[in-house]
Amino acid sequence: MTGLMTSEMPGLTQEAYDHPAGALLPVLRSTYGFIAHVAGPVDGGFRVTQVWASEEAHGVWYGAHVVPTLPTGAPPAVRRAQAQRTGKGASTDPCSA
Repeated sequence: MTGLMTSEMPGLTQEAYDHPAGALLPVLRSTYGFIAHVAGPVDGGFRVTQVWASEEAHGVWYGAHVVPTLPTGAPPAVRRAQAQRTGKGASTDPCSA
């Protein structure tokens, strides 16, 4: 089932997001299961929201690519996953278009 993944990163600034995002976004866009990415500042930090074909696909991506880029001593991201149903006739496979 398609998953909506949200990470809240306390204390993270736009500048701190931009540096790793520049390297990670091209890889993210080519990762199987990835559908969409939106990010921006929120009160007290930064929020990243992504849509994935599955929560498992996101977990693999996050562990392999995001965790190694997190600054030492940074507060941990607060991550939430929410299952989403696609509309009638919509594909949950981003590679099937």
